[in-house]
Amino acid sequence: GVSRTSCYCWRQILEEHGTIKRPSSPLTGRTRTIARALLSAIQDLFAVDANLFLDEVCTWLVFEHNNIISLSTLSHTLEQADLTRKILQKLSAERDNIHRE
Repeated sequence: GVSRTSCYCWRQILEEHGTIKRPSSPLTGRTRTIARALLSAIQDLFAVDANLFLDEVCTWLVFEHNNIISLSTLSHTLEQADLTRKILQKLSAERDNIHRE
C-alpha cells in the first residue's frame, strides 16, 4: 500500500504545482551549453588560428568573455556544433585565402 505521509506529500505538491511530480530544482548544476554568440566567437577565434588547443580556448573564454567552461564541455559543445578540428582548419585556410586575394 501507500503510506499516509506519501499521500499528504503528493497532495501538497499537487496544490503547489498543479501536478504530483515536483518540478526539477534550478540548482541542479551548471548549464552545459554555450550561447550561440559565444560559439560564433569561438569559431572566429579558430578561423584566426586553427591550431589552438582547447585549454587555450578555455583561458580565452575566461579573459575575454568572463565565462568559465571545462575542457570536456567545450569539446562536447564543439562536437555537437559539428566544429571538428578538420572543419575549423578548413575555415581558417579559407579565411587565409580570402585575405591573400
